[in-house]
Amino acid sequence: MQAKALKRKFIFSLMLLMVSVGLFVFSSYAWFTGKFERWINAEVGFVDVEMIAYFEDDVLGLVPADDIEDAKVEITTGVYKPGVYEINIVSGISDNYFEDFRLKIEVLSNVDTYLRIKVYEQLTLTYINYDNSITELSVLIDGFMPFNYELTDWYDNREIDNYLYYKYPVQRNGVEDPLELWLIDSYFTGENFANYSPGYSLQIAFQIEAVQAFDGPENVWDLPEPPWGTSW
Repeated sequence: MQAKALKRKFIFSLMLLMVSVGLFVFSSYAWFTGKFERWINAEVGFVDVEMIAYFEDDVLGLVPADDIEDAKVEITTGVYKPGVYEINIVSGISDNYFEDFRLKIEVLSNVDTYLRIKVYEQLTLTYINYDNSITELSVLIDGFMPFNYELTDWYDNREIDNYLYYKYPVQRNGVEDPLELWLIDSYFTGENFANYSPGYSLQIAFQIEAVQAFDGPENVWDLPEPPWGTSW
């Protein structure tokens, strides 16, 4: 009888142990599952910006530069320089005239972001030779081409490092609502661009860089403080 009683107690204790282990495993699984769900549902921080070039048309409004056949620099027939735009500096009636060039940045970041843009300008002279071959010469520019940059929120540091900096940390307005920043949105009111002689044109390209506001400029751009002073 005593052996049977001990056997029953052992089986009962074993059952209690199995139930306790099962409850522990279940509660642990539920806890970790809840944590994991919260982790994967949280949005990962990222930095993302896009730059869009336009030419302003009196009838059509803002036309993306990529949609204008003459806006991209063509090396030979059907071969283009990607990211390089040709701007007409000779005729005010051209679709890609200097005064009509516009540049907008869309901020898609979901964390505070600093951004800067480097401008590459190349003045060229193109002419046709006696054998109908075409020669393109690079011409030095004294200073910078007179675009009407928006310099209230942007800082022009081109004399030092050839960059224009946006002075404030920014991020998108919503998941599907980017923040729009204009760098060139008009030409100078009441002024006209001084046209060049026929054969001249401007080739221009932009390099945009964006970093997370927290420690980004210091570590990525190696700038312990902003070019305009104060602090990041």
